[in-house]
Amino acid sequence: MEEAHFNFKDISLSFAADETKDSWKKILRSENPTTLPMPGVYDEKLSSFQKLMVIRVLREEKLVQGIKKFVGSELGPIFTESPPFDLAGAANDSNNITPVIFVLSAGADPIADLIELAKSKGLGDKLKVISLGQGQGKIASRLIDEGQKTGNWVCL
Repeated sequence: MEEAHFNFKDISLSFAADETKDSWKKILRSENPTTLPMPGVYDEKLSSFQKLMVIRVLREEKLVQGIKKFVGSELGPIFTESPPFDLAGAANDSNNITPVIFVLSAGADPIADLIELAKSKGLGDKLKVISLGQGQGKIASRLIDEGQKTGNWVCL
């Protein structure tokens, strides 16, 4: 059996070879390089993980994209797809001393959904929303302490 490091043999020469040069350029310029085949013999020679290593070397900014593809193909899409968020389920799992903590991506804003959920549970007046910063820390701390005692919801 051929050793794995031999799979990369002459890969650097492949960058300049006429028959593969344009294919490497496509990988270097593509928005989705992980969807493109590796040039020449490397598409068949390299394992999925080795292809991921090539992406790491050539397009480090696309590594997360490559890892997601790798994990999805090796373990299944269930490991790469986020389940739909169930705000009501999260609220049901919490109580006045067990908070729900949201880790949000840029641009995400669950406030409207949170307000709607509070209203649907008859708790619209118990939801307290405060933006942190500009000296709001003490007010937020007070709202949290109060919420633990009264069952208010506090969104920071």
